[in-house]
Amino acid sequence: MYLLPLAKSNSLISAIPPETIPVVIFIVSIVALTIIIERSIFFGRFKSILPDDLRTIKDLLRAKNYDQAKDVLEQKSRGPATTALGLVIDHKRRNYAHIADEFRSEAYRQIFLMEKYLTGLGTIATISPLLGVLGTVLGMIRAFAEGTGTKGAETGISEALITTAMGLGIAIPAYVFYNYLVKKKEEKISEMENLSEQILPILVD
Repeated sequence: MYLLPLAKSNSLISAIPPETIPVVIFIVSIVALTIIIERSIFFGRFKSILPDDLRTIKDLLRAKNYDQAKDVLEQKSRGPATTALGLVIDHKRRNYAHIADEFRSEAYRQIFLMEKYLTGLGTIATISPLLGVLGTVLGMIRAFAEGTGTKGAETGISEALITTAMGLGIAIPAYVFYNYLVKKKEEKISEMENLSEQILPILVD
């Protein structure tokens, strides 16, 4: 059975420039860096409400001072819980029904916003070392097929080492930041759940 050559000057591997995989990894790294910066700024704007301020808000809600309660909430905190609770306080002030359902809908929307781009960052953390392995395999095939001591062999070995280093160099920080951002998301979800358990009963009653 006839097999296509894998390296040499007329081979399939030689048709792929050695710079191809490193360029792909570099593009992936730019995407990862963009996501990390954007999500870090996004989560960095959040501010949790302090216990004393929460007690003040609850007292104002019990006294039906909804406008003042919302003002304190927005002045003292910032984040998904603030947005969701501010919305239902508005609904309560206007005597809208189904307060709990409105909070649930807004909470889901806030979770969706927090999860934005995180799947992409997690994917990059997973595929970056695989791209490095792909570059390593292509480089070693090129090196062995060209023969020891040839320029093609040196190019193949260089390609293999560079792509391995680049793949790991992108995967490690991407994975670290992915876990960090997921933890921030989970913290804000827990905060929403905690505040809803304390404030929604007051609004519903």
